[in-house]
Amino acid sequence: MTPLRWVLVLSGWAALAAATFLPDAGVLRVLVTTAFLLVCPGLAASRWARSAPAYARDRTAVLETGLLAVVISLSLAVIVAETLYLSDAFTVTRALLALAVVTSVLALVPGRRSRRRPVPDTGSPTAAADQPEPRASD
Repeated sequence: MTPLRWVLVLSGWAALAAATFLPDAGVLRVLVTTAFLLVCPGLAASRWARSAPAYARDRTAVLETGLLAVVISLSLAVIVAETLYLSDAFTVTRALLALAVVTSVLALVPGRRSRRRPVPDTGSPTAAADQPEPRASD
């Protein structure tokens, strides 16, 4: 298991511990929980669902992954908060617990990988039949 997956698994539980044991409005509590809520659930979800190779390290791929992680994290946080509000059970501890569980499960489950093999071009007659017919000029 990669170090990123371990960081994702432990991040939710660290945020839950920070929200439970650190003083209210403490700087460390705010930093840990905000960083977790903004990045970790979405990064775990995008890592799990990614079909692109993990070795893409160019700047565009890193920015895309970062933006996708933030958007998915915020979406998951809204879904959890709305569900807890509608069931009259919302507390910060319960919301962080639900997100920590989701993040841990997504980080521990092996990622989906595309298992499709490229179809070799055999030069079959069906390739020529798939081409559109040229129009007759009038």
